[in-house]
Amino acid sequence: MTNAKTARASVLIVEDEEIVAQDLANTLARLGYTVIGSTAKGEEALVLVREQHPDVVLMDIRLAGAMDGVETAERLRRENDAAVIYLTAHSDRTTLDRAKRTEPFGYILKPFEKRQLETHIEMALYKRQSERKLRETAEELQRANKELKYFNGLMVDREIRMVALKKEIDELCSQFGQPSRYGSNSN
Repeated sequence: MTNAKTARASVLIVEDEEIVAQDLANTLARLGYTVIGSTAKGEEALVLVREQHPDVVLMDIRLAGAMDGVETAERLRRENDAAVIYLTAHSDRTTLDRAKRTEPFGYILKPFEKRQLETHIEMALYKRQSERKLRETAEELQRANKELKYFNGLMVDREIRMVALKKEIDELCSQFGQPSRYGSNSN
């Protein structure tokens, strides 16, 4: 599944267990992804995402520091368009419900298999690309709609001016005893 596109995909690891983070980094490198960094804290993850702009963020739920993975993912979703995939041992209903509200691109339970990780990342990259195209299309449509409104406004103004000019012409015709040209008055 590794291809030229995959080799360029960058991943940030947000994991509080150093051994797990290192193993994950090695696995990602073998799969052809570029690991741009690793952190155990949500606050640091926010900074790294702003600076490095990773394509994918692999996010544990439990983190060191003041913010957990769900809070961090929620902030990332609002501030950036990185694809967050949860990689966690926690599958209780409360945690899952909190995580769903952040609109993650995946939710992988530990322990995971290499193939499962790769599949989730590839799907997240595809979904992220599709969302970007959709956003770009929506922005293009908004621009086109503004242009159409502007053009429509010009046309309405032109039509109003034409009606006023026809009325003036008819009034002048009436003043000079000429027949109405546009039928707005009768002689």
